[in-house]
Amino acid sequence: MAYRLPAATTMQMTSDDFLAWDSGDGSRYELIDGQTVVMESASEGHQIVACNLYVAMRQHLHGAPCRAILSLEVRCDDGNCLVPDVMVYCDKDKRPRGMEACPLIVEVLSRSSARDDRTRKFARYRRLAALREYLVVDWEQRATEVHRLAIDGSWQVTRYAGGEVVYLASIDLALPGDVIFADLEAAA
Repeated sequence: MAYRLPAATTMQMTSDDFLAWDSGDGSRYELIDGQTVVMESASEGHQIVACNLYVAMRQHLHGAPCRAILSLEVRCDDGNCLVPDVMVYCDKDKRPRGMEACPLIVEVLSRSSARDDRTRKFARYRRLAALREYLVVDWEQRATEVHRLAIDGSWQVTRYAGGEVVYLASIDLALPGDVIFADLEAAA
């Protein structure tokens, strides 16, 4: 999802302030370096892929200590709360928002957000001690990238195209590209 700073946004917040805040305007926000940022609406194709991933992960994790969830805040640090398209979290405290124990985060790209999702957002997500994989999905190109934390602390990327099987080691799931990109033909 793309970032667009609202004209009236001047207040500085901490992550804790943000998680307790209600804008009252019906918009969805992220906290970026202490500033609230409006989230733009996603396209139908973007939503189809996010839902496909969520359903597959939720079914796979049924009965496991971790859960898959759509569009909920992740507290990266004291000034950044992001909202990934899908995440897997293993929070024993069962907090309602501001998850931190996330071994897997998924961003489905939009034209307006692709650069930020691959760079700035990924840099913020890497602040999460529990993060092991970051899945980036380009629904228009039918391509995926899995960024995986290596033993030496570096991030290794594996790219997949179309119907290839994407392996997510953090949750031990082999996910066919045909499942990820199912039903896109119907999207406008």
